[in-house]
Amino acid sequence: MFSQSKMALMKELTEQDGIFYFKGEKFTGTAFKKNEKGKFITEEPFKKGILHGKRVNYNTKGLPIAREKFKNGKGIYLTYHSNNRIKSKGLINKSIKYGEWLYYNRKGMIKAKERWSDDIPNQLEWEKFYNKKGIIESEMYYKSGILHREIYYDENGKVFKSNKN
Repeated sequence: MFSQSKMALMKELTEQDGIFYFKGEKFTGTAFKKNEKGKFITEEPFKKGILHGKRVNYNTKGLPIAREKFKNGKGIYLTYHSNNRIKSKGLINKSIKYGEWLYYNRKGMIKAKERWSDDIPNQLEWEKFYNKKGIIESEMYYKSGILHREIYYDENGKVFKSNKN
């Protein structure tokens, strides 16, 4: 007797506290994501509702462009622009961001950075935004989830406004 692996579209799964469910049960199997044009772009392996195994990202031609390994929901999570360049990169643990996250534009230039708490789930500590040339534009710092300090820069990266809340 052979055991068939379950398959589902990511949009068919529901997530609660980092655990993914399919029709009310913790999902074990492979979930697929599609792009706007209906092409498969990602396959994500789950074990008892948690991302576990090799996650594969595909380009628009269906060729693998990256593989990330997850163990018990922990790993480096990547998303891609349609031109195969990295769109975002960061650490997750059961669908919760932690550590530093990086965001890039379609040309591969840094667009933004975020720092998420390692200790408090979904707590943003700071975020930084960059212009098209990769020069810093603003920084936002948070305490207990509330905006605490803002710093704004001119087009050359020099501080022109800073305040504390």
